[in-house]
Amino acid sequence: MLKPIGIGAELFHELIESNSYYVDKTTFIKTIFEENTSKVMLITRPRRFGKTLTMSTFYDFLALDLENPDDVSRQEKWFKDTKIFEDKEFCAKYMGKFPVIFVSFKTIVHQNFNDAYNQFATLIYKLALQFEYLAASKKLSDKQKEQYANLVNYEKLVDRTDKSFLTGSLQTLSCLLKAHHKVSPMLLIDEYDVPIAKAAYHGYYEEMINLISPFYNDTLKTNPYLGRAVLTGCLRAAKESIFTGLNNLQICSVLDTGTKDISKGIGFTKEETQEVLSYYGLNDYYDEVRNNYDGYYFGTNHMYCPWDVMSFCRANYEKLNENRNLIKADNYWINTSGNDVIEEFMGFIRSEDVDKMQDLLDGKSITTEVRTSLCYGDLKNHNVNDFWTLLLYTGYLTFDSQYRSATKNEYRLYIPNEEIKDCFKSKIMDFFKTNPEMRNSTGDLVKGLFEGNAEEVETKLNALLMKYVSIRDFATNAPKENYYHGFINGLLASGTSYMEEHKSNTESGDGYADIIAASKSSDSVAVLELKQTDRPFGARVVSAGRALEQILEKRYADVFIDDPSVKNIYAYGICFYKKICSVQVKKLK
Repeated sequence: MLKPIGIGAELFHELIESNSYYVDKTTFIKTIFEENTSKVMLITRPRRFGKTLTMSTFYDFLALDLENPDDVSRQEKWFKDTKIFEDKEFCAKYMGKFPVIFVSFKTIVHQNFNDAYNQFATLIYKLALQFEYLAASKKLSDKQKEQYANLVNYEKLVDRTDKSFLTGSLQTLSCLLKAHHKVSPMLLIDEYDVPIAKAAYHGYYEEMINLISPFYNDTLKTNPYLGRAVLTGCLRAAKESIFTGLNNLQICSVLDTGTKDISKGIGFTKEETQEVLSYYGLNDYYDEVRNNYDGYYFGTNHMYCPWDVMSFCRANYEKLNENRNLIKADNYWINTSGNDVIEEFMGFIRSEDVDKMQDLLDGKSITTEVRTSLCYGDLKNHNVNDFWTLLLYTGYLTFDSQYRSATKNEYRLYIPNEEIKDCFKSKIMDFFKTNPEMRNSTGDLVKGLFEGNAEEVETKLNALLMKYVSIRDFATNAPKENYYHGFINGLLASGTSYMEEHKSNTESGDGYADIIAASKSSDSVAVLELKQTDRPFGARVVSAGRALEQILEKRYADVFIDDPSVKNIYAYGICFYKKICSVQVKKLK
């Protein structure tokens, strides 16, 4: 009988113990932990390429038996038929020899910081409980045992008056494990960037950064007890400051062309894909699999998505003896994960960028700047280059590894295969077909600002509010007015075709104007004062009027009055109530 296909199984030992089919990637263990010399490595890959399974394989191979540290019988059972087991010298040195800390942050996806913080603390608490033997270790001092007691004290971990228990938790655990085992522990962090991504999306980014930056600093930078560390994630977010000063960090993203052996460690190569198809008797369908699931480049390596290949085999190999006409390459990738950040971007895409999307669907490539070190905190600005970067790192696009540009961060991007083209069409292009008013709403809004057209500004702004405010639903403890302020900033950031610049909370006159925008020719200026109310229509109109009066009273626009290059000055009072707003305008020049 053929081996079953463990779709969704993310733990190596579970695949082996259930006798499920496994594409042998075990030599990647040696690539990372012996051939690579970096103390800390970050590997970024799109979803469903096997990042968690890879980390589980590392853990199952390296981790010593906590009850019987000299016993490697588990590893011998799990790895006996793998390629890495043939390397006796490496196995003797690494197999079952290390205390390993393995944690995944993929569950920290909450809509507010309070819940995210508590989940973070819960993960660390449960992790520490895996090493309960430390509480009675004769190799630890009383002070060290007290430190371990703090790690399994949930009240201390969730206490925000002293975050050091949480931020220093993995350094403390590393210290205790090294003291007990006399071996520096290995650290595996899966989906390292999920908490940051969700915080940026739900509006508590700064709070999360203030927590996770010292956490990673204590864990990776100032941790003398750590042996090696491997992190996986979706984006290379080096600009977050969470890795600032970490000199021994090596990053292997999809774009890195100098790490050939590392680049083919996650995902299926052509040869591995053909081997899977052959095992399940589906050799004749290789071309169909190639057209639908091939096309990705990781560095210079051509790669297939493992989720798709295995899903295709599971869905079709039994049909070989039934009705071969029923065998087909379905879309297995489309609903495997959320695309909330991408969907948020789509309301801010300019018409010329929609044309680029159509080029992609037509089988063409686009040449554009890619933000290789994308900062999650910048996503609120809705910069179109961030959009292309997101599509690349999340697997909607791949890059031409042969293209060489004079500009360092310029790449040629295209849709990798038919499955992703289908995803692209249904998830992205259909958005514009079902919401045609969104294609030009942002540009019309900005254009209306510089024409003093309050009615147009209100109409376009209300259309965008109706579509997007519910996405975050005020999921923050900050004042609601701050949310609307950020929302308007994002809109203006994508209106660059009509605008020279815009400034937020800038000093002007006798105070600080919420937003000042200048047209492309700089001959028109719009000054915006934003308000928010919890009462409906009447209060909304009144507050918009008061916002307009504030611009006049505080003289926010006076600096432009005597400027001969400025022909038009418009003052706007805007008041928001839930997903609707009122706009009033006064021409000052």
